[in-house]
This record gives sequence, C-alpha cells and structure tokens, in this order.
Amino acid sequence: MAAEVLPLTTVGIIIISAIALSVLVKKLGQNPVLGFILAGFLLGPFSLGFLHPKDALVIGFSEMGLFILLFYLGLELSIKDFLAAGSAAFGLAIIDMIGSAGIGFIIAQALGFSLIFSLAVGFMLFSTSTAVVAKFAIDNNILKLPKVQLAVSILILQDFLGILLIVFLTSLSQAGSAPSLAFRAAVFAVAAFYVVYQLSQYIEEWLAKHGYSHTEITLYAVGIGLVVATLASVLGLSTALGAYFAGFALAATRAGDKIKKDINFLRDFFLVFFFVAFGTTIFFDAHANQLMLPSMETLLFFSGIALVLTILGLIAHSIACTVFGPLFGLSREDSSTTAILLLPLGEFVVIIASATAVVLGPKEATLLPIIAFLLILFTLISFQPLYARIALHQKLVSMLPVLFKQKQQKSAIKPHTPYTIEQLKLLALNAFVVLSIAWVAVLLFEELPRFNVPIIYSRELTTLIAFSLFAFYPVYKAVKAFKRIVAYYH
Repeated sequence: MAAEVLPLTTVGIIIISAIALSVLVKKLGQNPVLGFILAGFLLGPFSLGFLHPKDALVIGFSEMGLFILLFYLGLELSIKDFLAAGSAAFGLAIIDMIGSAGIGFIIAQALGFSLIFSLAVGFMLFSTSTAVVAKFAIDNNILKLPKVQLAVSILILQDFLGILLIVFLTSLSQAGSAPSLAFRAAVFAVAAFYVVYQLSQYIEEWLAKHGYSHTEITLYAVGIGLVVATLASVLGLSTALGAYFAGFALAATRAGDKIKKDINFLRDFFLVFFFVAFGTTIFFDAHANQLMLPSMETLLFFSGIALVLTILGLIAHSIACTVFGPLFGLSREDSSTTAILLLPLGEFVVIIASATAVVLGPKEATLLPIIAFLLILFTLISFQPLYARIALHQKLVSMLPVLFKQKQQKSAIKPHTPYTIEQLKLLALNAFVVLSIAWVAVLLFEELPRFNVPIIYSRELTTLIAFSLFAFYPVYKAVKAFKRIVAYYH
C-alpha cells in the first residue's frame, strides 16, 4: 500500500508509471490520458495494490488536479468570449443532452432495467470528460479555435446541469431539492464571479503598487480559487463549480493572462494524479471497500451494450451539432469537430455511478459501475482515431438533411442600444448581483461550521459587515442607474 511507502517515493513512482504508459498508448495512436488511467488501474487494487482509492495522498492530489483544470478553463474563457458563445453553447448543450440521455434511457429501459438505472445510463452518455477534452485541446494547441471553445463551453454547461440532475436522481423522494440546488448554484455563481472580480482588482493594484511581481498575484489567484471552491462545497455544490467561476472572474482582470501562463505546469502536474486516481476506482466498490470483479459473461454482455451506446452517442452528438448547429452559427464543417469532442466520457460518469448506486437495488448497484467503466473505455479508445479521421465524419454527416440555414453570429453585447434600455439592464443586473450576494451570505451563515476561533463580533454582525462590504458597489450602481432613468423621463 502507498501508506507504507514514503510520500515522495509514491509520487515518483506514480509519475514515472503514468508517463511511461502514456508514451506507450500514444505510440498506439491513443490519447495519452488513457495511459494515466491505465497506470492507476495497474497500481490500484486490481493489480499491484500499491495505491488505494481512499489513500489521503490519492484523494488530495486528484481533487487538486480537478480544481486546477477547472480553474484554468475559467481563466481560458473570458466573460466576453462566454457571452459571445453563450446562446450557442446553451442551446446546443440542451439539445445534445436531450438526444444523448434519451438514447441511453430507451436502451436501458428496453433491456428491463429500473427507471433510476435507466436515467443514470442516459445521464452518463452526455457526461463528456472536460478533463480529457481540455487536455487534448491543450496538447494539440486548438483550445483557442471558436469551435473548440464552443465544445468546452457546452461541456461546462453540461457539467453544471449534470450536478443538478444527479441531485434529482438521488433525491426523487425529496420534492423540491433539485430546484433549490439549481437556484443555489445560480446565485453562488453570480456572487462568486462578482466578489472575486472586484476583490482581485484591488489586490492586484495593491500588489503592483508595492513592488510585488506576478508570482504573488498568481499565488493569490490560486488561494482565492481554493477558497471559492471550498465555499461551494460547504453550500452543497461541486467544488469544480467554485473553481471554474473563480478562474472565470480572474480572467477578466488585467493579470488574467499572466496567471494562466504561471499555472501551466501546475495544471499538467496535477492532471496526471487526477487521472491516475480515477484509474484506481475501476471495479472498486467504495461502499464495500473492496474490489468487485464481474463474471466474464456479464462483462461481455455489458461490453456489447457499451459499444452500442458509444455508437449511438456519437450519432446523437453528430445530429445535434450538424442539424441544429446552424441555428446557433455553427457551420457544417465545424460541427464534426464539436461532435467528436463531445464523445469521450470520463470522471463525471464515475460520479453518476457512485451517487446513483446507493439508491439502487443490490444487483443493479453492482452492475452500474461496470457499464460506467466500459463506456469510458470505449469512448476514450475511439475518440482520438475518430478525430484523426474527421474528414470521413464530415462526409458522412453531409448526408444529413439541411433543415436550418446557418445563422450569422452576432455580438452578445450591443454597442448601440437606447439609453434607457441600457440603464434598465444596469439596474436589473446589479440588483440581481446584490440579491445573489445576500442569498450566499445567508447560506454561508447557516452552513459554515463554528471553528472555535474567538471573534470580536457576533456571527450575525460579521455576516452583515461582509455583505455590506461586497454589496455596497452594486447597490451604488443600481441606485445611480435608477436615478438616471428617473431624470431621463423628467
């Protein structure tokens, strides 16, 4: 076990094994990420038993890897880029989710599985691995391409909506919990973006004024990102959501590009551990805390199902992007790239399987992780060869009927809107920011544990002071916009 070896030795063995296997699978024409996962699979309980999914080192490094990745993606996609691609990302994300989830649900129902099991399989089919796609895009230097950024935007939205669907799946007996979490996630995202952006401007200015370099700014950025991710976890949300919106807010600051360059190595380093940790969980039952190997007959049966679902999933992605893409400004040529980038499944599939297994019967609870692993395996193996043959995919999807003409992209921010409409937008936006900050303050007051640290003021007064500090500026802007509207009509 890793616990019996010096931590530094463990880290060294993990890195060497992961790099060696990634080089091997790359020579075979596969994505290097598959080598990282295979390293975890071999080092984990299935083979050598050197690593255990519940080792503190494995858990800590994998969580840091996911945080750094989502934080980097937030830095990579600025607010202007997100607004410009927002309608396309949201529209295609919804259409793709409905098509993919529908196929998975129908297949599972036809095979006689329960409602919850079928819903879980359906949700898995749109749970594309943001980590795999982002790593592939970064390694191939295509992350800046609009069609790739659109795919990444779709993945972020699907991850966001997937969190809500998992809550729905595991809380069917608790009416109202999913809408509550949806509202909580929305206000947290708005409040986190605004607070981090405003605070970072002051911190950045202060550090520059006192002669500090961009290194200190980057360390601050990582620190504030970890704080926001932790607060998201405290509120019952995904830490990935907090990490992403912290990076998203920092991208809008002057130091955004410098921060992004500084964390490049951190991103690559921790991603190795994230995928290795993921590999250790394959065939591992967390509840029983032991390895659960399926029979050969069961493995072959589910391999067939996974293969069929992989093919149908690609068809669903292709139809969504090719047929409906023109509605959102996506050309037929670019639709192939976007569709293929939506294929590889990953870490979110395991999250769905783990979260859903606790509400399934004993038999289905052991079968769901098997199909989750096989879906990841088939989609990862087929992803890179498909991308290398993108011309063939374009030729096949060109046979699909043209139902919609390509819509010209328009800027999401209109420079020539009427004065009063602009002020109303300003008023509404700042009012919503104030409400979001107020709601998050209330949630944190109720959920944060008491750390037994002596403070001068009561928790109520401390919460009020914190709210007033961050809400003052949007309140001021909202009042000012309201006065301008009143003055205009008088």
